[in-house]
Amino acid sequence: MPPTTNSLERLLVALLVGLLIGLDRERAEVRKGRKLFAGIRTFALIALLGGGLSLARLEFGPWPLVAGLASVAAIALVSYRRGLENGDVGATTEIAALTTFVLGALAGAGQLIVAGATGVAVAVLLATKPRLERLSRAISEAELSAVLELAVITAIVLPLLPDRGYGPWGALNPFRIWLVVVLVSALSLAGFVAIRWKGERAGVFLSAALGAVVSSTATAAALAQRSREAPQEAPTLAAASTLASSVMCVRLAVLVVIIRPALLIRLAPPLAVMGAVGAAAAMLLGRGKMERPADAPERQVRNPFSLRAALVFGAIYAGAVLLVHAASAGLGASGTLLAAGVSGLVDVDAVSLALARGAETVGFDKATIAIVLACASNNLFKAGIGIVRGAGRFGRDFGLSLAAMTLAGAATAIVTLRLF
Repeated sequence: MPPTTNSLERLLVALLVGLLIGLDRERAEVRKGRKLFAGIRTFALIALLGGGLSLARLEFGPWPLVAGLASVAAIALVSYRRGLENGDVGATTEIAALTTFVLGALAGAGQLIVAGATGVAVAVLLATKPRLERLSRAISEAELSAVLELAVITAIVLPLLPDRGYGPWGALNPFRIWLVVVLVSALSLAGFVAIRWKGERAGVFLSAALGAVVSSTATAAALAQRSREAPQEAPTLAAASTLASSVMCVRLAVLVVIIRPALLIRLAPPLAVMGAVGAAAAMLLGRGKMERPADAPERQVRNPFSLRAALVFGAIYAGAVLLVHAASAGLGASGTLLAAGVSGLVDVDAVSLALARGAETVGFDKATIAIVLACASNNLFKAGIGIVRGAGRFGRDFGLSLAAMTLAGAATAIVTLRLF
C-alpha cells in the first residue's frame, strides 16, 4: 500500500471527480423533473469506491476492483431497465456512473492528472448537453461530411505520408506539406463552427473577425459584395473588412509560431503594429450605426472546408515552396522577395508558411521581410477587390485603411531588423 498521505491524496482526487460529475447529475434531476438513480452523493461514493478498491488491489489483487465494477454495472443496468419501463430510453446517468468508478480507480492507481482532467471533460460534456444538441441539429449533411473529411486527412492520410524531402532542392516534404494543409483546414473549420455557434446576429464585426480565421480575402470579397446590396452600410462594412485584415495578422502569427517559433521574435512587431493600425482604423470607420432593414433575410454562412479546397491549398503551398527555393537559388535575396510578393497575391498563408519553414535556409531577416511583403501584396489584392466589387465609400475607406496598415507594418519591420 502507498503511504497514508499519498493514499489520502488519491482518494481526495477521486472524491472531487465524483462530486463534480454528481453535481451535474443532481441538476439533471431538476431539469428532467424526475429522480435519477444517482445524485451528487452517490456519484461521490462511486468514485471513492473505485479509488479505495484500486488502492486495495496492491494487497488483495485485482478481483475486488473487478467485483466493484461489476456491482456498479449491475445497479446501472437495473436503473436502465426501470427507465425503459417508464418510457425513458436514455442511459447517460448509468454510463456516467460506470465512468466515475473507472476514474476513481485511476485516481487510486496514482493517475491523478488523467483522472482529474477526464473528470472535468466528462462534467463539461454532461453540462453542455443542450448546446451540443443544438449544434448537432444545426449541422447539415454536407457540413458533417466536411468534418469527416477533415478527420480522414488528419488521422488517416497524414500518418501515412513520408517525412522526407523530394524533388528539386529536396524542398517537397509530403508530410510537412500535408501537415500545413491540415493546420489551415482545421483553423478554417474552427472559424466556421464559431460563426455557426454565435450567428450573424452577434454583429457584422464579430462575423468578419471569425470569418478572417477562414480567409480575410474571402471575407473582404463577401463584404464588398454586400456593400452593393446595401450602399448605406458601406462605412461599417469597410470597417469590418479592415478588422478582418487585422485578424489575418493574428492568424499568421499563430501559424508561424507553430511552424517556426524563433521567427516570431522578428515578425511579431510588424504584425502587431499592422494589426493595431487596422483595429484602430476599424474603430474609426465603425463609429456610426449600421441600419439593417427589419425584413432582411438571415444570411447563410457556408462551410468553408472541402477536400477539394484542401488539395488546392496543398498544391498552392507546394508551388510556393518551390518558387521560394528556386528564386532564392537563382536570384538570391531579391528572388525570395519577388516570390513572396507574387505568391502573396494568391494566398498569404501558403507563402508565409513556406518562408517560415525555410527560414534557416533563406535567413530569418529575409524571411521576415518576405512575409511582410507577402502581407503587403495581399492587402493590395484585397484593396483591389474592395474598389472593383464595393459600392459607396467601401473601396475608398477599405483601401486607405489597408494602405495605412501596410506602411506601418513595413516601417516597423525595417526598424526591427535594424535592431537585430
